[in-house]
Amino acid sequence: MDGWTAVLPLVGVVIGATLQYWISRAAESRKQLQLLRSQSYVDYLRAVTKAAHATVPDAGRLARAEAADAKARMAVYGTSRVIAALARFEEVGPVLNTPSAKGVFAELVTAMREGDSPSQADLELVLFGR
Repeated sequence: MDGWTAVLPLVGVVIGATLQYWISRAAESRKQLQLLRSQSYVDYLRAVTKAAHATVPDAGRLARAEAADAKARMAVYGTSRVIAALARFEEVGPVLNTPSAKGVFAELVTAMREGDSPSQADLELVLFGR
């Protein structure tokens, strides 16, 4: 009985440390995935904005290259809802020069928000102004 009294606390400590390691490792993996996902979304939105405001061909070409890079990362890290919204935006043509393209782009941004979403009209007003 004395042997078990000495061993059981040690076994409990080992099991507790192992569980803590696996739980914190899983949480860190989720955090890293969320960071990569968010960064790809922000980079894509930044590139689309640059392309929309480009005044010289080289700036537009660079912005499209940045968008392609961000889209590739979105394809790996993005949620299925965001990928579907991105596909709809690509279908209408990834240029923000028509009301339908602006609406689909606003839907893409809404999908990126994961949860709390403003109204479509409010989001379009924030993104594009009047």
